[in-house]
Amino acid sequence: MSEWLDWYKATILDENKTPLENDLITYRQVFKEMEDDYFNGVHKNTKRKRSRDIASDVKSFKACFLDVFNKVTDWDDYVNWEGIKKALYSPLQDGSNPIGSKTFKDRYYRLKQVAEHAGCKKALEKLEKINPTQTVFTESQSVDLDTLLGLLDKERNTDYENSRERQARDGWCWVSAMCALYGLRPSEIAASQNLDKTVKIDGITFPAISDPNNLELVLVIGEFTYFGSSTKTGQRLAIPMSKDKALINRLGIHNVCLPITNAKDPSGFNDNHRKWLKHHKWGFTQALAFRHLANQLGEMNGIPQEIRARCFGHSVAINDSKYKKRRNLATELGILTRHHRQPLPLDMAKQTLLNHGIDPESPEMKAGLRLIYQLDD
Repeated sequence: MSEWLDWYKATILDENKTPLENDLITYRQVFKEMEDDYFNGVHKNTKRKRSRDIASDVKSFKACFLDVFNKVTDWDDYVNWEGIKKALYSPLQDGSNPIGSKTFKDRYYRLKQVAEHAGCKKALEKLEKINPTQTVFTESQSVDLDTLLGLLDKERNTDYENSRERQARDGWCWVSAMCALYGLRPSEIAASQNLDKTVKIDGITFPAISDPNNLELVLVIGEFTYFGSSTKTGQRLAIPMSKDKALINRLGIHNVCLPITNAKDPSGFNDNHRKWLKHHKWGFTQALAFRHLANQLGEMNGIPQEIRARCFGHSVAINDSKYKKRRNLATELGILTRHHRQPLPLDMAKQTLLNHGIDPESPEMKAGLRLIYQLDD
């Protein structure tokens, strides 16, 4: 009889098994694991090891992870579908429905990670039935070159009585011009190493951008800004998207005027630029508008897409997809109507020479074409 009772308790009553809740894991435990994984990893672009001592790494963690984690109301609860569902569908900051937004998409994939870490099968099954595709997009702002030049002229010809206002005007106008000419993110200017001094790296000398005799204007962008924030793509070189001396002078590129910010927030520099644009009613506040203008300027001036992408610090695929979607009609017209200023294909170049009475097969022209088009002998 005692043997039967032992079997009954063990098999039917399940007394000898560990209670199910002991196999579960709380949100707090999962969040700690994901945080440790993040900071034990490396920066996706530069491969630099992430650190809790680098403000930009901490900010990225907050934006990508913590903002989602904080949608969970009870971190000491076990991971379950109801908690994930509540966090996923919680309203946006303005109280609107999140479905279709980028926030909803980001939450979806982050919460799916949480469910995977916890082994919560029910949540994973429910999530598989949800479509997180982004369908709501922020309107992309743009600016054409003539409009930008007009804004710069207007600001620089405005006599502000307050010296701080004049200093801010000079600084943010120059930053805007640099963004438009090089296709930079504003904070990358704060990481540039040869703005007002010559630098030598790996035996190569890069003259200061402030040097009026510097015609190449190659910009050396470091991995960190002067206020300790890391750049998105690490160290790289960038060239201007136009070598037009008159344009460079009108933009005031040689008149280096880097704004100084004491903000501890790594996005403080960009935020200050955005606030200045808004306060002075430029009609747009997205720094990407400058970056996209630079991309179109480069295309207009015949700079190959591979070179533009390398200067901007992203892939050709990104340049070909996202950047071409943000067209400015005035600049687009310039690209189409000024195509004759772009380098000609070899066969077209030969035909153009013939049309002008020049023999492309003459020894001199053949030698010149070999040099220009880098042809084999």
